[in-house]
Amino acid sequence: MYTEAHFGVAENACLLGWHISVYRQTNDGSAPAAVDSAKGVRVAVWQAGWRGLRWIDELVEARKAIDLGGNGYPCRYTVTARHLVPNIIEAPPEVRPTWVAGGSDILTGKWEGKTVIDHAAAGQCRPDEWLLVEAWDES
Repeated sequence: MYTEAHFGVAENACLLGWHISVYRQTNDGSAPAAVDSAKGVRVAVWQAGWRGLRWIDELVEARKAIDLGGNGYPCRYTVTARHLVPNIIEAPPEVRPTWVAGGSDILTGKWEGKTVIDHAAAGQCRPDEWLLVEAWDES
């Protein structure tokens, strides 16, 4: 779990936050994803503040998700659609309504700049389907 103590920063310091994406697996998702699982169709993407992983850490603590590890570049998790999709369909946890970028960031055409939820892809997820969550540290 990432906290201000982990980063050695105060709440208002310069840790930008997290770029979070949720993917279906390329297989049928009948088993938890692994750290090297391939990403399938993207279900959602959003930007969150520095506390943006609290929700997934809470799911891990409740044994409803699995922390696959990572150092922020990225961190990977796996969780069933039953525990994830209802929580992101309207507004993902800790979502930033307006995305931010640092002055020295290099933004390419791949940078969405806004939250995107693929409602069709989310609707196709079975409740017991294991999804892959990838969170990139944007500091």
